[in-house]
Amino acid sequence: MENVIKAENISKEFKGKTVLSNINLTIEKGTIYGLLGANGAGKTTLMKMMLQLIKPTTGEMTVLGSKIQSGDMSYLTKVGSLIETPVFYPNLTVNQNLSIHCEYLGEEYKASIPEILDLVGLKDIEDSLIKELSLGMKQRLAIGRALLCQPELLILDEPINGIDPEGIADIRNLLLHINKKMNVTMIISSHIINEIEKLADTVGIISEGALLEELDKEVFLEEAFDLEAHFIKILHKSKAA
Repeated sequence: MENVIKAENISKEFKGKTVLSNINLTIEKGTIYGLLGANGAGKTTLMKMMLQLIKPTTGEMTVLGSKIQSGDMSYLTKVGSLIETPVFYPNLTVNQNLSIHCEYLGEEYKASIPEILDLVGLKDIEDSLIKELSLGMKQRLAIGRALLCQPELLILDEPINGIDPEGIADIRNLLLHINKKMNVTMIISSHIINEIEKLADTVGIISEGALLEELDKEVFLEEAFDLEAHFIKILHKSKAA
C-alpha cells in the first residue's frame, strides 16, 4: 500500500532539550493513525514538522512524496490541518472567515463553502459571527476549513478537546465519514484513549518524545485487550527503563 507519511529516525532538540527522539513511523494511504500521548509528549511537535512549521534536528521525513528537508512546500496544497486551538476572526462571519482562507488557498474553493459547511453539520450558518458559535461549532468549522482544499491528508491535533460528549460523537462520526467516503488519510492526536480506540486503524503510543509502541486495530479491539491498561503499563515500563 502507498505510504502517505514516512518518518525515519526523526529527532528534534530545542535549546539542548530533546523533544522528539528517533521517531520512526509509516502511515498508509486511506488509514487513520492515532497518536496517543499525554500533554507535552511530543504529538504537536511531530505534527508541526509534517507541515514544515518546525524543522527536524536529525532524520528524514516524507509527506505525500515530498521530503520535508528539501524545502519543497508544494505538497501542502493537498494537506488540511488543525493544530492546537482553531483561530478565526471573531467579529467576522463564518463565510467571511472561510472566504479569507480561500484568498490564499485558491479563489476557486469559495464555491465549495456551502457544501463543506453542510458536510460538517453547520448548514445555513454562513452569516453567523464567529463569536456567536459554541466551542464545538468552532471545532467543526476548523475541520471544515481544513477540508476546503479537498485534501489527501488531514492532520488533526486534539480535534475533540473541550467538547461535550454529544459533540465528540458527532465529530468522531464526521471523521469516519470523511475517511471512508472521501478516502482521506488522517493522523489524529489525542490523550483521550477511548476516542482514539474508536477512530484509529493504528495507534502509536508516544511519551517524552519517543514512540514507544504501535498497535494495529485487530490488537486493541480484541475483547480481552484493555488499551488504557496497556497504555499505562507501557508508560510505566518506559519510565523505569
